Amino acid sequence: MKHIDWQDMLAQGRRRTRIQRIVAIILISAILGYVFWYFFYASTPEYALNKLQQAFKTKDQATIERYCDLESITGRAYDDLTRDMFAHDSHLTTETKVMFETFYMKIKPQVVSDTNSLILDYIPTGKWSVPTGNNLLKGRQLGIDYEYLVERSQLRNTEFVKIESVRKSGSNEAVAKIVVKDTYTGTQFTLQVIMIKRDGDWKVCEIKNYRDYLDFLSPIQEKGLKKYMDATADIIEKYNDILDSQQTRFKKLDKSSDGILTANMRSKMVSYIRSDIIPALEKRQQELDNIPVIDGAQYLAAQRKESTRLTVEAWRHFIEALETDSPNEFNVAKSYQKDAMDIDYRTDDVVKNTAISSSKTSTIP
Repeated sequence: MKHIDWQDMLAQGRRRTRIQRIVAIILISAILGYVFWYFFYASTPEYALNKLQQAFKTKDQATIERYCDLESITGRAYDDLTRDMFAHDSHLTTETKVMFETFYMKIKPQVVSDTNSLILDYIPTGKWSVPTGNNLLKGRQLGIDYEYLVERSQLRNTEFVKIESVRKSGSNEAVAKIVVKDTYTGTQFTLQVIMIKRDGDWKVCEIKNYRDYLDFLSPIQEKGLKKYMDATADIIEKYNDILDSQQTRFKKLDKSSDGILTANMRSKMVSYIRSDIIPALEKRQQELDNIPVIDGAQYLAAQRKESTRLTVEAWRHFIEALETDSPNEFNVAKSYQKDAMDIDYRTDDVVKNTAISSSKTSTIP
C-alpha cells in the first residue's frame, strides 16, 4: 500500500512539473511575442499607418495627431495647390501672377493653421464645417474664396481605399503607397506618402505626389463639369434674362421721390416678389434639378442649389421686413443675400476656370 502511494506521488509530481513547464513556455512565448511586437511591428511605419486607418474609423483625434504631422502635410499641400493656380489664365500678366503668388505665401500661415483646425473639427463629427464669426477665412476676407480653395484641394472628395505597400528608404524615412478614390468620378490614384520616424513614432509628413494627383484628376472632373455646364447653359441664360427683367421691374416699384415707401408700394412689392420673383427662382432650380449631374459637376450643382435656397430665404425675410417694418428682418435678408452673392461669385469662378482649362486642353496638339 505504501509502495502504491509513493508511486502516485511521483506521478503527481511529474504531472505538476509538466504543467509548470507548459505554463512557463506559454509565458515565455507571450513575453517574446510582446517583445517582438513592441520592438519590431509596433515600431514600423506599417503599424503607424494601420493605427491611423483605425483612428479615422473610430474618430480618434489623439491617435491621428500622434501619427500625422498636420502642419507639415497641410503646408506642403498648400504650396502644391497654389503653385500653378494662375499659370494658365491668359488674362493675367506675368507681374500680376507673381503678385498673386507672393500674396498666397503671405497668407499661408493663417490658411494652414485654420485648415488644420477645421480638419480636427471634422474628425469627431464627420462633417466639414465652414469658417464662421470673426475667422479670417470666412467669405473673402483674406482676398481669396477659401471654400473654393478647399474644393480645389480635393480634400473632401478623396476617400481611402487601401495601403498598397511600404518601403523604407533609410532608418528614419519610408515611402508608403496608398490607393485613394475620388468620390466624384470613382477614379483611383496611388499617393506616395512620406513618413519620418520621430521620438519613436512614424509620422506621415508629406504627400510627395500630391501635385500629380491634382493634375491627374482635374481634367477628368472638368470633362464631366463641361458637359454639365453645356447641358444647363440654356436654362441659365433663359433665367438670367428673366431675373434681370424682374430686377428692373422691382427697382421701379421700389422707387420713391422722398425715399419713403407707402403702404400701397409695400403691398405691390410684396405681391410681385411672391407672384413672380420667388416662383422664377424655384422654377429655375426645378429645371436644373432635372439635368443629370455628370461626374465632376457635383460641386457646381450643389452650389447653384444652395444659392437658390439662400436667395429665396433673402426674399422671404425681405417680405417680412416690408410687412412688419422690422429692421431686424431687413438685416437678416441682407445677410442671406450676401451669402448667396458669395456663392454666385464662386460659381462664376468655377465656370471661368473650367473654360480656361478647356481652352488650354484644346490647344494641345
